[in-house]
Amino acid sequence: MAQKYTPDNACFDAANAASGGKLTREEIEAAFQRIADHKAKLEAAGDTAGLRDKLKAFAEREGERTRIAAAMQRRHAALNILVRDRLDETIGRHLEAGLTPRQALLAVVEGTQRGVKGGRNSVAALNLAYEARYIGALMADIQANRPHLVDALRDPKLDADIMREMSELKTGGKPGITGNDDAKYVAEVFARFAELSRTDLNRLGASIGKLDGWAGAQNHDDVKMTAAGKDVWVASVFRKLDLTRTFPDIAEPAEALEALRDIFDTIITGLPNKPTAKEKGQRVNPANLAKSLGKSRVLHFTDADAALAYRDEFGYGNTVSGMIAHLRTAARAAANMQALGPNPEVMFGAVAEGLKRRVKDDPNLSPAVKAKQIARLATDGGALRHAIDISTGLVSRPVNVTAAKIGSDIRAVQSMAKLGGAVLSSVTGDNVTAAAASMFRGSGFFNGLMTQLGGIMKGRPKGEQAEIAALLGEGFDGLIGHIVAPAAANDGPVGKMARLQETFFRLNGLTWWTDASRSVAGRTIAAEMGMRAKTAYSALPANYRHVLGLHDIDAAKWSAIRRAEFRESNGRSYVTPDRMHDLPDTVIEPLVAKRVAAARKASKVDEAKTPATRAKRQAVFDEKRAAILGDGRRELELSMLSFIADETNFGVIEVDNRSRRTTTLGLRPGTIAGETMRFIGQFKGFPISFTQRVGGRAIYGFGKDASYLERTAHIGSLIAGMTMAGYLSVVMKDLVKGYWPPRDPTDPKTLAAAFVQGGAAGLYGDFLFSQTNRFGGSVLESAAGPTIGAAADLIELGLKSRDAIAGKLIGEEAKAPYAEAVNLIAGNTPGASLFYVRPALDFLILNSLRDAISPGYLKRQESRRRTDYGQTSLTARRLTEVAR
Repeated sequence: MAQKYTPDNACFDAANAASGGKLTREEIEAAFQRIADHKAKLEAAGDTAGLRDKLKAFAEREGERTRIAAAMQRRHAALNILVRDRLDETIGRHLEAGLTPRQALLAVVEGTQRGVKGGRNSVAALNLAYEARYIGALMADIQANRPHLVDALRDPKLDADIMREMSELKTGGKPGITGNDDAKYVAEVFARFAELSRTDLNRLGASIGKLDGWAGAQNHDDVKMTAAGKDVWVASVFRKLDLTRTFPDIAEPAEALEALRDIFDTIITGLPNKPTAKEKGQRVNPANLAKSLGKSRVLHFTDADAALAYRDEFGYGNTVSGMIAHLRTAARAAANMQALGPNPEVMFGAVAEGLKRRVKDDPNLSPAVKAKQIARLATDGGALRHAIDISTGLVSRPVNVTAAKIGSDIRAVQSMAKLGGAVLSSVTGDNVTAAAASMFRGSGFFNGLMTQLGGIMKGRPKGEQAEIAALLGEGFDGLIGHIVAPAAANDGPVGKMARLQETFFRLNGLTWWTDASRSVAGRTIAAEMGMRAKTAYSALPANYRHVLGLHDIDAAKWSAIRRAEFRESNGRSYVTPDRMHDLPDTVIEPLVAKRVAAARKASKVDEAKTPATRAKRQAVFDEKRAAILGDGRRELELSMLSFIADETNFGVIEVDNRSRRTTTLGLRPGTIAGETMRFIGQFKGFPISFTQRVGGRAIYGFGKDASYLERTAHIGSLIAGMTMAGYLSVVMKDLVKGYWPPRDPTDPKTLAAAFVQGGAAGLYGDFLFSQTNRFGGSVLESAAGPTIGAAADLIELGLKSRDAIAGKLIGEEAKAPYAEAVNLIAGNTPGASLFYVRPALDFLILNSLRDAISPGYLKRQESRRRTDYGQTSLTARRLTEVAR
């Protein structure tokens, strides 16, 4: 680095004039310093030929970069002011409704189950909306125009052709080069939605340049890279890269090779080679998300075939998986930036500090209460830290990749060993939660139940119904998993486990059931909105108006939604996001009237002295007005998508940010603490989500005007429905195991088991009336997780075996734990728990083995069933009839 360089007044004045007076002294001096540093670097390398021209070109680049950086800084400041005003208004409303300061701030990122206005309008809900805007609309486009491609996207040849076609979408490119029209179409669709996400992020404060011929994201397989070694990887990649595009700031091949070595280390370890500011003891500011989106180093290959060769040699995945991952990352970033500004973490901390001062200055609070509330607003640890890390995705990034993969694989094995019959619980429970959500919206429990059941009976949607479901962001996750999993790191343990899990959940029916259930639930909510849209906001049922309010859909937004041209299908009207795009400006303008008025005032149109000046200012205002109307139209679309996505999650429960915070404590994978929490939290995501979402809404979610009778009726219907679902689940599981007749529904023990099985009692209610949980595990397994439970069982088995061997040596009798060994092996074998495999396995092998090891095992089992439930095995009954 050159010595500190300070420009003289003449140089400074020239630079200031060139920038139009828009740069500060510090910004101009920093630019001059970078030029001086570059000059020193060239001189040290002996590269002085044409030095003046090189410095001039570098100065021009630096000047443009400085100008853009300054413009971004001003834009970020303006965006932050708007975001902060909106956040203060939202949090103030939450506080007035009775939330504590910490609850109010958590509601911004996670949402709250309390029935407060805007309580469900959160970063988490926006994330779902943006995913629907990008991935859902992409899948809907393919479903509408080339439905045969929905399943064909798994084809490796089509996938390779898609990448080749994407690389030709550039100036001077040759679209259609593969001769595969389907690949050309998909490439254009992918490029269109990648561009949509880029422009959305730039609108929210990022500065992401458009990459012509971008063929999608590369996924690096660190296992393959480590096996090959750094030198082999660098040499191979160097030959495949377009060095000018990849390293525009590097002139010498040697520097590019060194940069690639750094990239290798960063991919393998997750850490840069250079010491970080934190390591050097310097103050570390939270990363600016908007700026970081435009800084990532992209490896640009010479052409698509070079990129494909790299993927085969050192990568994994396919073009589809790369695009889906890219759009999901963009959706998360867009949601955080829209709600919290260009630098979400800083804004989150600033709001927390503002709340601390508000608490400190509150004369109605005692010193003890003030101290407690201020302590709970800490953002360097605790719930708030965990919440923002989950919201931004930091909590999913492994600290140690290898350790995280090992832990993930072990949990995957446990899932495949334990969840073979999970669909039997979902088949009954999901319908009841969907009915309860319908009742909360004012459409009735029975009506919601029948609608959900009727839709499920038709199976996965086809044709226009499938397109509608995709537009709403629902019903295609299993399909995407089916496309992505076969191409995921085929030679590595992660890819193999991904394929096995995807296959397992397809075989146990859970993938089909979840996609079908979510598709029905989403379409039901959209059709319900279409039906309600015939009614003015003031005349809507109180329940429905309350739920709209939870999502910040007020009378003005409702009026705009009503003006859309709804999609008609199967005799029902559906509200879909694509119809929001076609709303005229006159419908959108009332939603953004204040912003339009402010823009007109700022443009000084009405203060113009001459027609020419007025025309010029009018043109500027017209451009601003068009942008504001575009924002209003987009915000209306996102409000509608957030509403449908979040309400769908109340009907078909999935693990959300709030429950993820509970099960992980915000700890990252690849650490001892993070992996331990993930082992403990395995299988607890659903019961925790059910308790927090469904239970929380039933208790706290009603508006202040709701009657006591209405609240108790909702809770009563939910408990009764879940108990009924639990009974059906118990009967189905008994039947799968071969036990008949069904248990007596009037028996208190049966009702207790049904109450527990249905989920109404929560996770630990499993053990109020039973020695095992609904997956067949022990108390320890449910408390500490299946992996720790299995390890404890193995240790206990080893101790019993030791006692048996020791007993024989000293002449004492000690029974060897053969039966326990059989059960432990069967209970931890992937695939053995499949609801149609386990009965056959028991009948053909395991029961005979148990009976041989422990004579009389089958008779004792039959006797217990007869005594407890009045049931006999269908197999035993058939054998008895044959004997007679």
